[in-house]
Amino acid sequence: MRYEEFLESFLASDKTLKETIKKLSGLEGKMQKDTIKGDVRSLLKNLEAMKNAVTSLDEALNSVDETISNFDYRSYFVSGEFTEDMLLGLKNRKMDTVGEYPVFEVFPTRIRIDAENQEVILGKKKVPTMRPQVLVDSAADLVDKLESALFNAQSFAQDLENAYSICVLQEKAKNTGKVNEHLYYIPLLSCYKVMVPLSRSRKDYDEMAFAFDLARLYNAIKKGDFVTKSGHTCLFGTGRGKSVRILDDTGMEQLISTICFR
Repeated sequence: MRYEEFLESFLASDKTLKETIKKLSGLEGKMQKDTIKGDVRSLLKNLEAMKNAVTSLDEALNSVDETISNFDYRSYFVSGEFTEDMLLGLKNRKMDTVGEYPVFEVFPTRIRIDAENQEVILGKKKVPTMRPQVLVDSAADLVDKLESALFNAQSFAQDLENAYSICVLQEKAKNTGKVNEHLYYIPLLSCYKVMVPLSRSRKDYDEMAFAFDLARLYNAIKKGDFVTKSGHTCLFGTGRGKSVRILDDTGMEQLISTICFR
């Protein structure tokens, strides 16, 4: 059973339960008025109606209980149906999604599914839901929040250029100085490791966060006339080192692996 099927079934059972509770509440109010007015005959009549409503309440509760029990949420996760429904929801929202179970990249964040424990982690936080649509909505909200956050392209470019310069010096040391700093492409992830040297710090600023900043810098450069504070232009390249996947301002995937400041 898919979650939306379970939800539909539950809402139908819950409607009956809600109506029964409302009826009980109304009868209790009538009995109170009957007692205050001294209308014992009406009081006895409403008491009998309440007894019948209590029986109906028990039946409604049993129906809700049966509906919930019939939903095997463990199987829903383990069978892969949860993942299928999540991916369909992301597709319907036109959200860029790549990867395979159990980790999916929804740039600039990730979704990890722990089927064994029926848990979902969005970014770095657990999302307490077993309904894919709620997870999709949460992912969309998070992406919107990240994309609307302020970003100083100049500041990030300067940090990146500083790391680039250190990497160039390291390359010069390896190649006995035969490196032209303003023509040399350095792997982006080498710069990342210089920018975030401590492994524990990479938990707060991981490669996905780095890729997101690269994407925003990429888009700033794409607009034209972008130079760093030191007066250099920034060029991205491919072919050396591990590629970093980003999305440009049109939502198109770009794979970049190196950088050069000249």
